[in-house]
Order: sequence, then C-alpha cells, then structure tokens
Amino acid sequence: MIVAQVPAGPTYGATHLKCGPQQVLRLERQTGRDGVNPIWTPVDQIAVTMPTPRHEILGPGYCSSSQFPDDATIIALGTMAEQPDGSYGSENVVKAWRFDIKREKMVAIPVSGVLCAVDGGD
Repeated sequence: MIVAQVPAGPTYGATHLKCGPQQVLRLERQTGRDGVNPIWTPVDQIAVTMPTPRHEILGPGYCSSSQFPDDATIIALGTMAEQPDGSYGSENVVKAWRFDIKREKMVAIPVSGVLCAVDGGD
C-alpha cells in the first residue's frame, strides 16, 4: 500500500495488485479501523499493462511533477537506475497519475517533468 495523507482530511492509499503483465492500481480511502488495522474502501482503479519486465510502479513520496509541484501524490510507471552518487532516479517513465482527492479519482498526467528518486540508503 502506497499511503498519502491529505491535510485536514482522510487518508488515501494506492494498492498495486499484480497479475502477470496486466496489473491494477487501486485508489482507496481509509474509512475506519478494526482494532489497530485500518479499513480501506476502494474509490477508483485503473488497469496498468507493464511495457517491459523492468518497469515498475513508482509511488508517492518518491515522485514529483514540475507541472504539479505542490502535489505529493504522484504515481508513475517507469524504471529506476542507480546514479553515480549511489541514489536512484527514474528513467523511461511512460505513464503517470496523480490523486484527485476532490473527485476521488486517479487522473493521468503528462510524463514530461515527472521525476522519481530515492537516496541510496532508502
């Protein structure tokens, strides 16, 4: 589960369900708790086909978009490559989405300007 907290609002998460080359990315809203475990309710989903075995879902917290600079809920489909400094950065980003919380949808966005990165120790 890829989780994103909306300021002064509910918690949303994206679940990546794998089934061969056809996969599903599901947007869910936390609707309660069962003891210590959150209860998630699906609100939207999209089918994703992996263009190559190296492509993976790159999630919020690691991805940003120059077209949506204040949005921390960017998800991309791409590959990661080690950089000279030991960090990892996205390459071959072929699709990207953002959470549209007001409409409770995952909305496709242009891939130009989408960057996903993690430190070498992450």
